[in-house]
Amino acid sequence: MVLPPVGMPRWIASPTLKQRLRHHTTTASWRGSGRTAQWRTLAHAGFMRDVDLVPGSHDGRPCEVDAPFWQVGTTIPLATGDVAIITAERRARTGPHEAAILPRLDALRPHLARACQLGAQFGCERTRVATMTLNQIGLPAAVLSASGRVLTMNARMQEREEVLPPGQHGGLLFKSLINSKLLQDAIGNVVGGRHATQSMPVRGYSDHRPQIAHVMRLDRHPGDVFGASAVLLVLVHVGAWAVPDDGLLNLLFDLTPAEARLLQALAGGSRLQSYAESVGVQTSTVRTQLTSIFNKTGTKRQAELLSIVASLSMFSGQTAPCLDAA
Repeated sequence: MVLPPVGMPRWIASPTLKQRLRHHTTTASWRGSGRTAQWRTLAHAGFMRDVDLVPGSHDGRPCEVDAPFWQVGTTIPLATGDVAIITAERRARTGPHEAAILPRLDALRPHLARACQLGAQFGCERTRVATMTLNQIGLPAAVLSASGRVLTMNARMQEREEVLPPGQHGGLLFKSLINSKLLQDAIGNVVGGRHATQSMPVRGYSDHRPQIAHVMRLDRHPGDVFGASAVLLVLVHVGAWAVPDDGLLNLLFDLTPAEARLLQALAGGSRLQSYAESVGVQTSTVRTQLTSIFNKTGTKRQAELLSIVASLSMFSGQTAPCLDAA
């Protein structure tokens, strides 16, 4: 079982224990009471029997779901902030585990700890790849733990002046949210499954333009218990974005260089007549180019065309003046 700082535990178990664990972890009581809570606070770097951990822990209650049992287990803190708990169960009628088994289990513990850390490290690598992918398409992004600590962020996020340097203020992300519960509440809602996505405003420090931070859950394989209860945060500017470059416009719509320049000028706020004068051609020539752009992009009006440009240009990672209707 892997326990995150907030949110629900993740676990894998033998078939005979699945019903009990499913019943146990669907309630909030596991965090503050019961043996799971006792194991979670254990600081002993080895295996222990529950009878030694909390004398009298066997209450003898015959319950169909939570049948009386004895445990021997150990806790392994993970670099992600989660805690892994490994236990072996024994039915109550057979009595507690013998003390002689502890040295044998302790000999296995370094290997178990290494396996847990590698599993958590693999999950962190997946999150790093996710942020790098978003970096390539121009989106500032970071992966945060369930407690709000930054696990990784891409280069575009690091460049933002409103982002705190790594390691400051307990690993928090934004200067404007140091003393705010807004981000932590959003993470809690996403990790707890109450919302698939949460969005919030973030104040920009360099250009003073409003931004929106979108918080969403990182998908993981159902059997991956070591994947941190992490969330992906993507930062998006509010307003118009820079026009895509010639290469992207040619790749998507097969625009000629002249058509691409015209589309970029229109998206930048130019009018047809002023653009024609600036490049030294007739307005009719520019209108012919615009008609060709309409045909290639499947649009009929400039408003539709500029809407497509705006949706593409969010991946440029740069800002541009607001669009001016022609």
